[in-house]
Amino acid sequence: MLVGQTIGHGDFRFEIGRELGSGAMGTVYRATFFKKDEEMDVALKVVALGLLGNESAMARFDREANILKQLRHKHIVRLYATGTYRKTPFIAMEFIDGEALDRALARRGKLSWEEVVAYAKQLCEALQYAHEKGIIHRDLKPSNLMITADGTLKLTDFGIAKDTDVTALTGANSTIGTAAYMSPEQCKGDKNLTNKSDLYSLGIVLFELLTGRKPFVADSTVDMFLKHVNEPPPRLGKLVPEMPQKLESLILQLLEKDKEHRPIDAAWVSRMLTEVEADIFERKSAGLDAANARRIDRRGDAPAFDEADREAARALKGIKKKKKKKSAALLPLAQRKWFQATVLSLLLVGIAVGVYLAVRPPSAAKLAARIDPDKPEASLPAAEEYLKEYGDKEDANRDKAAKVFREAKVREREKQLHKRFGVAKWKDTPEENDDPNAYSLAMSAIQAEKDGKLSIAQTLWNQVKNAFPDESKLTFTFDSDKLNKARWGWVAEKRLHDIDEVRKKETELDAFIKNNRNLEKPLPLDPTSVRSLAIRALRLEEIRDPEKAAKTWDTLIALPDKEPDHGVYVLMAAEHRVKLKDTTVRRPEFVDKLVREKEARLAELQKNTAANSQDWKMLRADCRDLVELYEDESDKTLAEYVGRAKLVLTKATKD
Repeated sequence: MLVGQTIGHGDFRFEIGRELGSGAMGTVYRATFFKKDEEMDVALKVVALGLLGNESAMARFDREANILKQLRHKHIVRLYATGTYRKTPFIAMEFIDGEALDRALARRGKLSWEEVVAYAKQLCEALQYAHEKGIIHRDLKPSNLMITADGTLKLTDFGIAKDTDVTALTGANSTIGTAAYMSPEQCKGDKNLTNKSDLYSLGIVLFELLTGRKPFVADSTVDMFLKHVNEPPPRLGKLVPEMPQKLESLILQLLEKDKEHRPIDAAWVSRMLTEVEADIFERKSAGLDAANARRIDRRGDAPAFDEADREAARALKGIKKKKKKKSAALLPLAQRKWFQATVLSLLLVGIAVGVYLAVRPPSAAKLAARIDPDKPEASLPAAEEYLKEYGDKEDANRDKAAKVFREAKVREREKQLHKRFGVAKWKDTPEENDDPNAYSLAMSAIQAEKDGKLSIAQTLWNQVKNAFPDESKLTFTFDSDKLNKARWGWVAEKRLHDIDEVRKKETELDAFIKNNRNLEKPLPLDPTSVRSLAIRALRLEEIRDPEKAAKTWDTLIALPDKEPDHGVYVLMAAEHRVKLKDTTVRRPEFVDKLVREKEARLAELQKNTAANSQDWKMLRADCRDLVELYEDESDKTLAEYVGRAKLVLTKATKD
């Protein structure tokens, strides 16, 4: 505790008053800063003693100081000084006598939309200023927004901000920030974050300030990541009916999953917020003017109608003013009947030519250019048209079109089967055009896949494939009877290929994990990627945590089908999942035991002068596994054990 002590001396010193708060990075004190003839209140942030040997933490502390040195803005907390006290770094920042918005929310429940717009405009000013300097905050949330007594907003805590002009401290594909406010690209571990990431977080903050709740709620960090990436936010209009619709539209635009669909920058957002205020003001003014106008009408002193007014009145009543007929000889050329007949004839000829050009089939080259084998569903119309017009010509373009046709039909059929499989009463009832035997075999194969019994599924799909061997060999057909038979074989071939790929993928992933451990590369989690989740589950199995491994496989199975190898990974997950017992693991004790083993191993290696580099590398790899696999847990005890593993990793790196 530094309360009551003085740091520095003479014309440059800090007299420390009370403690304002403390966290993982250190403690913040309110202090008086004496600088020559000046005297000011400051917030003094002092690094926690336990982090002095942590190079990553120290680098982030330095990063915050270096970033704040670049920022001089009325809505951003100001840096006054940096230094060390007894080898412990500190930074002195502007003391803000006010309240953080998270506390205001806890006290009031939610804020009025007028207040939110006023605060948002100030925040946009701060963000635009920082973004123009190449600085992305990466941790926008109500607790980092201070409001002074006069309503001024101050953006604080640049501890994990990213300066795009220098190398990032975090590794590729890593996530950092507070999960509830992170952008989809942060959740995916995108290392090339832009200002659009802060704009998404701004949308989350505005949503919470208006409603008193966050748009997404989850039980774990991984689930929260998935919601940011996949789940649309609730409609604000239902939660805050009094809010202007333009404001709701703006917030929903900020919360777009694709960063390219969000506003271009914070300055644009600020202009839209100003328009929201202006629209409300104009609406109120218009109402006042209308009320005044009605009072004038009642006084009877309105001006008399002129002829233009009378003409308008006749139009409103449906009365048409009679017109005198002109002689045909005096009519303009465009109104003469012979001229109109000629124009009509030419028009009909033009339409006929246009219809011919429209219905004429495109050339083979043009149709082939519209076929993309990587997008079979989107390319299906072009592929079908090509095959109908030019399918009798054997060449590479026909093969490409046939491949797209076949894959699209297989995907369509798989969706039908899975949809029917999910409805119990239809499971054993084929459609009218389905072969009952092939249908029953396919449903049994799907059940075996879901049960993780891939060898049984393989046998059943082979039987489906052999149900119509001749039709299965067709590359395409437009005969409905042949197509109904052929697609059974096509689907079976695709599913058999996926089962074969499971073995190849497992071998590939095992080699990838071993190689990354050997090269000491991090393996961060992307919760939206089936491959990343599979790697994580395999690592959890390796360290013998079946419960968390099973949950990870379950998360993989629940992901939407958005990746080319999605089906292969789902099969892998099902097979591994069924082998894992539903055992409850006392995770804190389990991780504590593993960490103690690493601490003991560290002590052994430190004493053993003959220890080789491979021994140290294995220890570091084991510690990195513990950190990466358990730092997403919310349990405070687990967080402490993960911290101990990080400390062992740091010491093993130095030694």
